[in-house]
Amino acid sequence: MKKIFKSLFTVYLILLLFFISGCKNKEIDKTKPVTLQEYLEKGKEEWFSTGKKEYIVQAMMVSKPLSFHNDYENADYLVEDDGETIVIKGTVGEMWASKLSKVIDTYTRPDGTKIESADFTIKDTYIDLLSIPSADSNYAMFVPKDVSVIVETAWGDTLYANSEGTDHGEGDYLVCRVGEDGKPDLSDVWVLNGVIFKNTYQN
Repeated sequence: MKKIFKSLFTVYLILLLFFISGCKNKEIDKTKPVTLQEYLEKGKEEWFSTGKKEYIVQAMMVSKPLSFHNDYENADYLVEDDGETIVIKGTVGEMWASKLSKVIDTYTRPDGTKIESADFTIKDTYIDLLSIPSADSNYAMFVPKDVSVIVETAWGDTLYANSEGTDHGEGDYLVCRVGEDGKPDLSDVWVLNGVIFKNTYQN
C-alpha cells in the first residue's frame, strides 16, 4: 500500500511541476520586446470596445521629401510628394503619415464638412482637421509600461509599444478596427501611446 501511495505521490509531484513549468512558459518575458502574437497569447489584458473622441489635428502634403521621427511610436517616417500621402501632427505634437483616403474617412474640416484633395493644394502648410467621433468603431488592448511589444503594421511600418525614451503614462495601447464578424481585426493592428490614447479614444 505504501508503495502505491509513493507512486501516486510521485506522479502527482511530476504533474504539479509540469503544470508550474507550463504556467511559467506562459508568462511574458519583460526583459526583451515580444511580438504581437506572443503578447496576444501570453498577455493578461483583454480587447475592449472603444472609439474616437472629437479632437483637432493638423495635416499637410509636402512638396519635397520630409523625414521625421515619432518619439511616441519610436518610428521613422519618410514622406514624399506623391499626391496621396498626408503628414499629420497630433494632439501632443507627434507626427505620422497617412493616406489621403484614410484621412478623408477619419477627419473633416473644422466646420464638419467633407475633406477633399483640393484642401491640400498649398503644400508644406498645415491645415486644421477635426476627427470624426465614432463609438465602438475600434478595439483596444492595454499594454502595461513594463512590457514592450513589437507590431508590424499592415502598411509596412514597425511600431513599438512602450519604447524607451518617452512618457507612456501607465502604458500604451494596441488598437485595431472592428472586423466584419464584430471581433478585433488582427490584420490591421497599430500602437497608440498611452498619453495620446486618453486624448483621442474613449476609455
